Amino acid sequence: MLSKINIPPQSIVKGVKMLGNLLRSNKKPETATIVEAQIKGEVRSRLKLSLMMMERYADIEKILSRFRKADTVLLIRVSHLRDKDMNELKKAVDRLKTHCEVTGSDLAALDDSWIVLVPPVVEIVR
Repeated sequence: MLSKINIPPQSIVKGVKMLGNLLRSNKKPETATIVEAQIKGEVRSRLKLSLMMMERYADIEKILSRFRKADTVLLIRVSHLRDKDMNELKKAVDRLKTHCEVTGSDLAALDDSWIVLVPPVVEIVR
């Protein structure tokens, strides 16, 4: 069971900066793609941002469990699974896509190492 934790704003800013550093890459992509998220409906509570790692296919259960519990935007790092077994990664992404179709949520790849999973109240504008 997840419990609420009060996080000081300074820690959130520091975490966002760390996330930005993680997402930066030394290689320059040939074309830049901007993904924009917009709120589609009325949000009853605050949206939460969670970072998770998918190291094996079995981690999909933890990811979906956390995603089902609350209005959470999940940033999922998939580079470990991609490097280990591409077929398992494809199977996991297919399972996430099926979940998104059933629940009305959405997912997008940020690059070849990260996937973002958003609840139905958030729309990813491609």
